[in-house]
Amino acid sequence: MSISRSTSILAVDFGNVNTRAILIDLVDGVYTLVAQAQEQTTAGFPHGDVGVGFVRVLTQLSVSTGRRLIAQDGRVITPEEADRSGVDLFLATASIGRPLRTILMGLFGEMSIASGKRAAAGTYVNIVETISLGENRSLEDQLNAITLARPDLIFITGGTEGGAEGPVLELVQMARTAIRLMPKTVKPIVLYAGNNAILPQIHELFDKQTGLFIAENVRPTPQRETLESAQKALAQAYNAFTEKRGLGFEVIAEMSSIGVVPTAQSYQTIIDYLGRTLRGSVLAVDVGSAVSTVSASVKRFTATSIRTDIGLGHSANNILYSVSLAAVREWLPFPATDAEITAYAMNKSLRPSSVPETVRDLYLEHALLRAALRTLVRDARPTWTPDTALDRADAPLPYFERIIGAGAALTSTGQPLLTAMLLLDAFQPVGVTRLQADPHALIPALGALAYIIPEAVVQVLDGRNLEDLGIAISLSGTPRKGRAACRVRVTDERGEVNTYNVLGGTIFSIPLPLGVAANVQVSASGGVSINGKRRLKFDVIGGTAGVIIDARGRALPLEGSPRGLAAQLPAWYEQATGVKHEIPDEWLAVPDAPKTDAQPAQKRRGRRKKADAVTSEEPIFSVTGDTPAEPKKRGRRRAQTPVEAPPPSPKEDEIDDLRDLLS
Repeated sequence: MSISRSTSILAVDFGNVNTRAILIDLVDGVYTLVAQAQEQTTAGFPHGDVGVGFVRVLTQLSVSTGRRLIAQDGRVITPEEADRSGVDLFLATASIGRPLRTILMGLFGEMSIASGKRAAAGTYVNIVETISLGENRSLEDQLNAITLARPDLIFITGGTEGGAEGPVLELVQMARTAIRLMPKTVKPIVLYAGNNAILPQIHELFDKQTGLFIAENVRPTPQRETLESAQKALAQAYNAFTEKRGLGFEVIAEMSSIGVVPTAQSYQTIIDYLGRTLRGSVLAVDVGSAVSTVSASVKRFTATSIRTDIGLGHSANNILYSVSLAAVREWLPFPATDAEITAYAMNKSLRPSSVPETVRDLYLEHALLRAALRTLVRDARPTWTPDTALDRADAPLPYFERIIGAGAALTSTGQPLLTAMLLLDAFQPVGVTRLQADPHALIPALGALAYIIPEAVVQVLDGRNLEDLGIAISLSGTPRKGRAACRVRVTDERGEVNTYNVLGGTIFSIPLPLGVAANVQVSASGGVSINGKRRLKFDVIGGTAGVIIDARGRALPLEGSPRGLAAQLPAWYEQATGVKHEIPDEWLAVPDAPKTDAQPAQKRRGRRKKADAVTSEEPIFSVTGDTPAEPKKRGRRRAQTPVEAPPPSPKEDEIDDLRDLLS
């Protein structure tokens, strides 16, 4: 579509919890982020219509800019009018709702099926069944598997260009037969990305009542993959599905210039652009309420992975199926039972927009966040380097020049250095890394805009509209606690020189204001390096967290016991927030493991042993406050039915501590 130079752009991103809007306009001939607004998404009860939150967020944007954006009927005013009302371009992105239930069909698991899975990793699909000609199931069993799955999408791959046509047609015929056997209310979308030689038959077999999308062959030769076309077609299929399921998206899609684009597709586009222009590796992670996205550009190869089972709101409880409880406990400075961790995750799933109410809740929230981030990257990293497997869980990450964090759990901490510390804890980068945050959902908007006005994307990114947390200098090795790990010399624009001795085991921020340039010289002490170098000299620009020196070492030397973490983690939080707090002694008491009905408590001689963690049979109940739950009283010979006690109210001094920590 043709867009004039005077374009003003409105972009809205619909998440499961928040709806965010940004306004981009020309300022002195350059596309600039002018304003942003945020409201709660209204897809759920009682509204069941994203349009309600949409009108609210645009009203908020209108108030802040003095610019009328919506007409009386609730639609966006387009094009821009003479009095500056409205905008020339409206775009919409979304990550809301459940993913597409998908059947993936291909000839062989190690070729077409594998390529189809990699293509599907970049959008919101959940592959519930795979069908291939090489498996042992009968045709009847395969047809039953397809029909009983009630898919939203059937994704068909297979056949190289110039290769066999008959086996691929056999797969296509099977899909067509299964669709005919399905109820009329269930009509899945079909995406074909196989041998192009049979495209005439594809169009003939799938009538107009079935949504059909065609993409380039994902495996045109045995040695080559072509995923971009299939990923774009998957995005279009997601858009069609979003419109069909209601919730007001049909109206949003009609107003948008390119429909509703999946948020993850925008990450793929923008991170690929940054990787190519920066000539370095870039990592971006968006931890949403229900869905999380990881996009990485490594040596100019970009891969995006989506996890519909990991999120810090609606999917918080699902995290525990993907992340072990032990991985969460690694970040807790107190003993926590399975029940306490599970109860917090379940309560978060029930109230996804809630925030931690106590310091103990804050530790639980951040422990889930760190464990989720590490799992996201661990599972995604094999796709970053298809020629070299990087699937060892304990292997260090490739060097990343830039790391970008998004999602309210990361960007709404209230402290830039705390956000930076969470990113450093989860990814443990080495050397010099630029840390950024995207609190306004700018990347989703720019990814959608790239299809129409690429120059606007370049200018907005160059305009430092992402939040610059700062340059992080991470020391490798094992710095000695309490002794100087490195010496930092900072020369600012005025020629003023400041020298800092950074102690080992600490995270330290040099107070360099946002946008201020300086020259930094770092000299590491013995046994410590900066990505293999003892000395480093370079120019930096200050961020919202200054210049960050992570002198804790690599790999991050986490204490192995709750008592050790009770001294270590609060010290790091104090360094990141400036607020000192200590773990109460009562938090360090190891809770007893409750007895189950299968093993009733009985009187025993001698001391009763305490368990480090409860068993999976422990009743789940909500625990808040600063002390572990009291063990249930039991009879002499038979177990009493556990009665859930109401959670204690947070202490006022603990709430004050939390306010100080996040102020």
